[in-house]
Amino acid sequence: MTNPLPPKPAAGRFKSARPKPIALSAESLTRSRVWDEAEGLPLVIEPAGEPLELVGWAAGRREELRQQLLRYGAILFRGFRVGEAEFEQFARTISPELLDYKERAAPRREVGNHVYTSTEYPAGQRILQHHEMSYSHNWPTKIWFYCAQAARQEGATPVTDERKVFARLDPKIKEVFMRKRVMYVRNYGDGLDLSWQDVFQTDDRAQVEEYCRRSFAEFEWKGGGRLRTRQVRQAVAAHPETGDTVWFNHAHMFHQWRATL
Repeated sequence: MTNPLPPKPAAGRFKSARPKPIALSAESLTRSRVWDEAEGLPLVIEPAGEPLELVGWAAGRREELRQQLLRYGAILFRGFRVGEAEFEQFARTISPELLDYKERAAPRREVGNHVYTSTEYPAGQRILQHHEMSYSHNWPTKIWFYCAQAARQEGATPVTDERKVFARLDPKIKEVFMRKRVMYVRNYGDGLDLSWQDVFQTDDRAQVEEYCRRSFAEFEWKGGGRLRTRQVRQAVAAHPETGDTVWFNHAHMFHQWRATL
């Protein structure tokens, strides 16, 4: 006796079948580590396998990345797919409102919408650690970097945990700075600073004067179309979310002894 043939599948048995999505956690797509364990930053995030498209990957993780940034202070994304054209889009994923670079302190070029080159100094010069636009009345709470071409040697962009800097400063120094704050006197042009046209991105004196009034800065027009401004700014700042106090000023950058530091 032969075995009977297997029954035919019922008509339409597989018509209602649908592919089921597989949920992949962020941990399965990426891996994380701290670059410098002693300093505790930056947090390095990189794909666990094939390169991921950074903008799309980050779009659904805005709050997660924000919390990581609050914890570590800096994040380095490495090995993702992102070009110069997508860099601004990625930055806006986390920070929808990007600032204009007005009241400039360094020569830069705008290469995209609110995207600028790094300070265009000769390769032989270095920039001291500083706080972005702390001399201004309106500074960014986050700063984004994109490496279009890696340096063949050196060329690093070091970052510092300002919470530790503030803790290490002499209490007497901190007390004086916090009580008196910092006055910045800038003489635009004169062979020392940028021209006021470059700094304020306009040739209109009236616009410069209005900007100074809104930012609580004194201004004085000098002979030859030159400009001098004075403004008193904070020496320290408190993080708006964590409450951490940080050393936040440009005193060492704009001081007359800066060249000898």
